[in-house]
Amino acid sequence: MKRVGSSSAISVCLTVMMLLSGCDNNDDPAKKPKAQDVGQKPSATGGPAKYDPPIELTTVAFSLPSVKYFNGDDFRNNPWTRYIERHLGIKVKTEWTVPEAEYVKKTNLMISSGDLPDFFAATPAQFKQLAQAGLLEDLTSVYENNAPEVLKRVIRDAGPDVIRSAAIDGRLMAIPFTGTAKESPAILWIRKDWMEKLKLPAPTTMDDVWAISEAFTNRDPDGNGKKDTFGLALDRDLGMAIGLMNGYHAYWDIWLADANGKLAYSTIQPEMKRGLGKLKELFQAGQIDPEFTVKPSFKVFESIGAGKIGMMAGSRGSANYPLASLTPDREWQAYAIPSADGDPVLYPLQLNIYKYYWVVKKGTKHPEALSHMLELWLNAYYFNTSEELFYTLVNPSKEDKSAIWSMAPIRIYLSDNNIENYRQAAAVLNGSKKAEQLAPERRNVYDRIMRYLNGDKKLWGEYAQNGPGSSGAIVDDIIRNNRFVPNRYNATPTPTMAEKGEGLNKLRDETFLQIIAGTASIDEFDKYVSDWKRLGGDAITKEANEWYAEQK
Repeated sequence: MKRVGSSSAISVCLTVMMLLSGCDNNDDPAKKPKAQDVGQKPSATGGPAKYDPPIELTTVAFSLPSVKYFNGDDFRNNPWTRYIERHLGIKVKTEWTVPEAEYVKKTNLMISSGDLPDFFAATPAQFKQLAQAGLLEDLTSVYENNAPEVLKRVIRDAGPDVIRSAAIDGRLMAIPFTGTAKESPAILWIRKDWMEKLKLPAPTTMDDVWAISEAFTNRDPDGNGKKDTFGLALDRDLGMAIGLMNGYHAYWDIWLADANGKLAYSTIQPEMKRGLGKLKELFQAGQIDPEFTVKPSFKVFESIGAGKIGMMAGSRGSANYPLASLTPDREWQAYAIPSADGDPVLYPLQLNIYKYYWVVKKGTKHPEALSHMLELWLNAYYFNTSEELFYTLVNPSKEDKSAIWSMAPIRIYLSDNNIENYRQAAAVLNGSKKAEQLAPERRNVYDRIMRYLNGDKKLWGEYAQNGPGSSGAIVDDIIRNNRFVPNRYNATPTPTMAEKGEGLNKLRDETFLQIIAGTASIDEFDKYVSDWKRLGGDAITKEANEWYAEQK
């Protein structure tokens, strides 16, 4: 295979403009390619050719707790390294691997030593540092000329800010490690048996939610003749409160574009005060465990498992854990977070990357090889229909979910992979697709749904997550209608963020907890806003807006 030649200056300029403009109208659901169609055909370039003679690329890696090696394999020699060499003629030499919790520290030491591998996953801060030091290969023309369409589509589907974030001074200096942020909208989970016993209607407004909370607290939903249940789950870290705030158009820890086109910090806006005030009312009415201020989430989960709480704001995946794991004989139903005022509920969207960017050391001979390996990864993990390949490269078996897939030396994630499980199962259930046409992972999801429908009620979590009316259906609707509020600041921390951010977050958390628990009045929120600005927030806002102006 020949090395990539340099493009003309005009071609490069056009490429960067296209990469960074988002001009493909990809936010229009009608114009987006169907996820199940992506990668089913060879890319426009005919797919990657095999290097002959083989080439060698060095890298470093992090490991996940759920990975297990078999038959004498290790991080240097495993199903993925052999698969890549066999199909692409690329020998990947992994110089070291550490648990992900240790990866940033280890790569920081590596960068300080100046001994870089050919490619590796860099954090946003590391990416910026390496680019400014001139240590990275410019990937602009490589991406234009060599990236297969399946890779470009997956990156586009992650959102226009993703590819922009990988550019420095108009040049593409990394391939973003796309993530699954679009799958993360908050979901309201309610116990079905309590709803049915008390003959409560499905919530369509936030007032309906609070009425359900009151009924679960005061109308003995468990039938034991005691007033020992709570309507709403809440934890000391307020993770279970964040999603509920969306119903009041309040968003946690993101930067919004205000009416003047300037960035404003979401958590100090008046909408947050209104939501906190409502939670304060519920606490005072006895609808929230009075000990929530000292209970981390796992302790709240214990109360759910004990049958003491009937409603929780969680995520798409809360059906299987913690709910089905803790209450296997008691089903919960997913609902969209309703609006407090009738205006559409939107959901905060962080920059849709999985923590890292794939960077290439300046001078590496074959930077285009990353695109070929990523195409191989996408087709093998997401778009393959062979069970033999699935159980070789993804999981060892239906019973053993060890993460063989994480042995791949380079990967990116399909932004709505888990929602695609719901979509594909729905297609089979409505007769528009046959089960044998599904990729193995999606076929397993469909099989579990059918087992539930055929009487295995212990699998209710799968149905609640991926069946009709499930959390998957709710998130699918949010994605298709683009009901997101993007975090407009997606750069590395500003100087004042780095210096003051931790203290400001502590101020926020302590103040909000005190307001809900009644040890501070709701007007303490106004003092929090004033203190936040005085203690560094105003400086952060200035720095964030200076960055934002440069992006425009």
